[in-house]
Amino acid sequence: MTMTRRPHHHWNTLRGWALLPSGDGGTADRPVATAPVPRKPVLPARITDLLLAGAALLLAVVTSVQNPHMGPGAPWGNLVLAVASALPLLARRRAPEAALAVALLAKVLQVSAFATPIAYYAEGAYRGPHSRRAVWASAGIGFVVVAPWDAGAWSSPRTVALWFSVNYVFSCLVPLLLGLYVGQRRAVVAGLVERAERAEREQRLVAEAAREQERRRIAGEMHDVVSHQVSLIVVHANALSAVAHDPAVTSEAAEIIQNAGRRALTELREMLGLLRNGPAGDAGDDDQRPVPGAAVDRINELADGSRAAGLPVTVLVEGAPQPLAEPVERAAHRVVQEALTNVHKHAPGATTRIRLAYERDGVRVGVVNGPAEGPGADPADGEPLLPSGGHGLIGLAERVRLAGGTIESGPTGDGGFRIDAALPTAAA
Repeated sequence: MTMTRRPHHHWNTLRGWALLPSGDGGTADRPVATAPVPRKPVLPARITDLLLAGAALLLAVVTSVQNPHMGPGAPWGNLVLAVASALPLLARRRAPEAALAVALLAKVLQVSAFATPIAYYAEGAYRGPHSRRAVWASAGIGFVVVAPWDAGAWSSPRTVALWFSVNYVFSCLVPLLLGLYVGQRRAVVAGLVERAERAEREQRLVAEAAREQERRRIAGEMHDVVSHQVSLIVVHANALSAVAHDPAVTSEAAEIIQNAGRRALTELREMLGLLRNGPAGDAGDDDQRPVPGAAVDRINELADGSRAAGLPVTVLVEGAPQPLAEPVERAAHRVVQEALTNVHKHAPGATTRIRLAYERDGVRVGVVNGPAEGPGADPADGEPLLPSGGHGLIGLAERVRLAGGTIESGPTGDGGFRIDAALPTAAA
């Protein structure tokens, strides 16, 4: 993920980092920036408005007291008008046009000229980001209102220049442009903050999806590794009660259970090592290169284990064995493993046939079993000897899909079940 450097004056330092899980089960050091925090103003908005209105009020009162006859009425009336001209500044954020109208009226009546710059700043800062037409209209109105109405004043270029620079540029235009800049900058910062928060939410959703996918993958691996070997252990342990009188058979069954448990622990250890370290460390190992008959050997091991548990299994290999990519070989192994586990669970003693057909650019793995020929429940409590979670075929279909293949499964006409998977030679 590419981090964009943001100006330090827009917001404070990023609050933290998060880690996204990598695809191999570890945690990738991919920094995820949390949403930036806009810099808080030095004073709250209400206090700022009170201070500005108070300053304009104080200056207007002082000016009115020093020049009591500057205005349209009596001294006390001019003082009241000066005080009234500053009060609308308290609402300059919500109604900048109203505050500006009162300020221009006070400037025309010559009772106060201090509210006009503040009102024009408010017009640019709070109305500018929403309506530029209103801002420039207010600038034109101010130009007309504060223009000298005495025809004699226009005869003197010096008077016109002084009026334009003091009464309009510095009192109206400069505060308006400054307010436009501040308002636009505030809007840009708010947009950037919103975009960063939206990106943070999207990153959080991506991280949650990655974690969920990783949990499903680990659960599938645990199911594939544990389910088959534990099923064999349960079948042999259940058979011990029937052969307890024969020490030789009992010893053989105990040895089979021991080997199955050791194999399950070995596969669990390999799986946990893969989850911790990932496949990158083995990519350059010569021992990990595809071997033409590796898939056949692994499937024969599964068949031998099921035969030892009393399941009549035959293996048929068609075509010349080809080297398969590791994900494809693992998927083929899991197809047979899951199929045999389901036979032990749902059709104990059923005749089972494993077909491994090598084609030009792929391999087909098929497992077909007939109806059950042995007891499917424990006589002690009537419960199934091997309970099923109902998720094995779903996880198997996902594994085959990730390897670039397709899978079909369903019951046969004679009461059995079939699983047929088509896998490519190379991984997807």
